[in-house]
Amino acid sequence: MYGGSLGVTSDYIVRGVSRSNDHPALQLDVHYMNSSGVVAGLFASNTQIDLDESKDVELSAFLGYAWTSSGDWHGKVLLSHYAYPWNYAGSGYDYDELDADSTFRDWLNISLVYSPNYPRYVQSRGLIGTTAESAELSVQRPLARRLSVAASAGVSHFGGPQAGAFSYWGGGLTYDLSPVSLTVSYVNTSAAAKALFYNSAESNRWAATVIWRF
Repeated sequence: MYGGSLGVTSDYIVRGVSRSNDHPALQLDVHYMNSSGVVAGLFASNTQIDLDESKDVELSAFLGYAWTSSGDWHGKVLLSHYAYPWNYAGSGYDYDELDADSTFRDWLNISLVYSPNYPRYVQSRGLIGTTAESAELSVQRPLARRLSVAASAGVSHFGGPQAGAFSYWGGGLTYDLSPVSLTVSYVNTSAAAKALFYNSAESNRWAATVIWRF
């Protein structure tokens, strides 16, 4: 079964960190899943890692497995590779990521993420790859026929020189006009995020997203 989505967001935010430098991003996802649960796909989004760098494109390919253990629980495990081919650092920002998600009755989600080579800029070393781990808990509940509310909180830890961790949290409202959805969301991070990611770490940031699923 094939599927995908085309969306536009006022800010491309991943676990409390902006990948579009607080600017809008156009995003495309295409994927395939067979009856055995094997999942594969591609994702693309425009990005701008830093204000002093030119705009770039994030391309990612993923492969994984989706499962259902009962009527209450389902989840997936994905292995992804992220590339930024037009960045001035070339492959310096490329990294790999393992993501495990588990969902209970479509309202509670637990996500665990690990990367062995996540890119970070360290003052004394420049651009390096370090280990990164994240854990996130999110909930979503309907408010009305088409309107739902969501909230999430997570923590990310980064190894290597000047290692550290920060927490992030937020929430939002989604209006479902299937196959189109409209979302307004809020994101904030702890003070430690600025020490790790400078101006890319979000602080009291609001974003709007429109997605068409096909």
